[in-house]
Amino acid sequence: MTMTHASWIKTGRVRSGLRARWQALFQDFDVVLCPPMPTVAFPHDHSSPMGARELDIDGKKVPYYNQLAWAGIATSNGLPATTVPIAHTDSGLPIGVQIIGDYLDDNTTIAFAGLFEREFGGFSPPPSL
Repeated sequence: MTMTHASWIKTGRVRSGLRARWQALFQDFDVVLCPPMPTVAFPHDHSSPMGARELDIDGKKVPYYNQLAWAGIATSNGLPATTVPIAHTDSGLPIGVQIIGDYLDDNTTIAFAGLFEREFGGFSPPPSL
């Protein structure tokens, strides 16, 4: 909301260049697999405004918004991404993988997620639910 028009144009050009690189990658690969978040799932926290929330990661307080880093890879480039569970933590919370596809190719990420579900069993609710 505070960006100048010139900065917005410049940012759009950078985004277009990144999208072109992704499109070149998808000439050889159907999907890219990566983490959906820097951490595994954690219990929901609604105790304070989201901007003030922090996670304890190995004894270090980290801003909650840092969790968006991996999701930003797809969303900042307008790419479809589907996240599926592939395992569980010791406490039963899901561990997932993010499936990123080519621009407007949502059907491929969803179909690939179906293959994961077939192999890994799909979602099962944590014991606390």
